[in-house]
Parts: sequence; C-alpha cells; structure tokens
Amino acid sequence: MKQLFLLLLVLSSVACKEAQETSNTVNDDKVESLLTADKNILSTDKIFPQDFLGAYKGKLNITTSRGKESIPMEFHLLETTDSLNYQYKIFYGAERSERAYNLKKTHNPNLYLVDENNGIVLETAYADQTLFSTYEVMGNLLNCTEVFHDDYMEFMITMARVQDTSITGNEESAIVKNYPLSVMQKAVLFKE
Repeated sequence: MKQLFLLLLVLSSVACKEAQETSNTVNDDKVESLLTADKNILSTDKIFPQDFLGAYKGKLNITTSRGKESIPMEFHLLETTDSLNYQYKIFYGAERSERAYNLKKTHNPNLYLVDENNGIVLETAYADQTLFSTYEVMGNLLNCTEVFHDDYMEFMITMARVQDTSITGNEESAIVKNYPLSVMQKAVLFKE
C-alpha cells in the first residue's frame, strides 16, 4: 500500500510539473482558462462548417529536437459563392506566408476534402467538431487535428519520418510499426 501511495505521489508531481511547464510556455492566459473551463465540452448542436466560419489568430508553437519556437498564425474558414466550397487559408509567420486552400463538402457529411489548388487533395474526416487527417508526403507521416469551439480553435500537426520506423511484435502478438514524432506544431487560435 505504501508503494502504491509513493507511485501516485510521484505520478501526480510529474503531472503537476508537466502542467506547470506547459503553462509557462503559453503566452496568453486566455488559452489556459479556455482549455480548462467548461467550454471544453463540445456542443452537439453545431453545424460544421457554417457555425465555425471566421478568422482565427494566435501563435503556433513548433517543437523539434532542436528546441521550441513560436510564430504568429492565422486560420481563415470563410464562405464562397459555392455552397459546397469554403475558403480554407492558413497564414504563417510575421510575413503572413499564405496557404490558400479550399475545403470541399462531399456526399458524406463526415468527409471533407482540403484542396491545396496544386493537384494535392487531402481527405479529412469530421467528428465531434474536429477535422482529422493523416497523410504521407515526401517520406513523412503527418497527423492533423483541428478542433472547433465557439470562439477559438485548437490546431495540431504531428510529423514522423517514415524512414525512422521501427517494427516490434511478432505473428502471435501482432506486428507493430512505430513512427516516433520528429515535429509537433500546436496552436490555440482565437476567433476575431
């Protein structure tokens, strides 16, 4: 029993330390309060994408083996004259480097297409006010999530190099391919 108590004490102190380190890296107190408030509960009566249209702004935190950096980021989800297409734009850095994409509805209300307007089209699934996509490009496996709330959104992309894959397990237990992360990009963007 004493060992269990010590284990719980260690785990809680590690969690507190991680939470403190996370909050120290956040520039805006609004981020922490929004993420811990009851607003975190996703509303089921929202219609995507109509109820989340707008311009969102904040900082993108980029973590790699070389360290961390933050850059300004904007995400715009706007109507067009075509009811099946939406402007889906991302701006990075102080120079506002623009990625002008389109979000397209499909026959399936839970499947969208992100058209990069250069021949690349990414499939993205929608569930619980969140867009999910996984794709491989130039030997990198990327996972992207975009969670929409009433007045902000959470954006995250993680990347793993396919060449760094390791394989574990066996035929009896299952063969498992591991893809260790090499880059994480994460932002909380506030609706303007």
